[in-house]
Amino acid sequence: MRRLKFAILVLAALFASASLAQAEDIDFTGLAYGTSVSSQYPGVTFSLAGGTSGSPAIGSFEGSTYGLTNTTSGQYPTANILDIVFTSPVSNLSFTFDNWGSGNGTFYTAFDGATVVGTLDISNTAEWGLVTVSGSGITELQINNNAGGNSWEFAVGKLSFTPETAETPEPGSFLLLGTGIVGMAGMLRRKILAR
Repeated sequence: MRRLKFAILVLAALFASASLAQAEDIDFTGLAYGTSVSSQYPGVTFSLAGGTSGSPAIGSFEGSTYGLTNTTSGQYPTANILDIVFTSPVSNLSFTFDNWGSGNGTFYTAFDGATVVGTLDISNTAEWGLVTVSGSGITELQINNNAGGNSWEFAVGKLSFTPETAETPEPGSFLLLGTGIVGMAGMLRRKILAR
């Protein structure tokens, strides 16, 4: 009976650990001004598009708090889009944001592959305010300064997300596991009664 209980506990622990993923937190505020950021962080890459292209850099505006900007140097000129691409789908996505301008139509768009998961105007977000992106299965986040002919610089201070794991068993696997455990218990019971 002890073996059965031990086996059940081991299986339950394996399934529980397979479905739990650790949150990833990236803090850009501690990096040196001008640091280029592209693929240094596991599970995510950063790039710029529209206007200036290349790798985004750490910059600051009217203060000493640094963040990942929509520029290649930490100062003007800017790109229209800071593109954040995840190597596997994520959920619980959030970031701190400073727009360095207000009312200019800055927004984010989150994607699950080619499908838009959500979009939101963040142009009036408080300085280094927390922006939470709703939805799961997010593979890409684009922050767009909607500048048109104007050039607005913005920065991301911290980025948090939880990778979604492929090992999470679907309900059919739980049913199969449960059936196997009941079968093992029945065999063990018969063996004990036969003694």
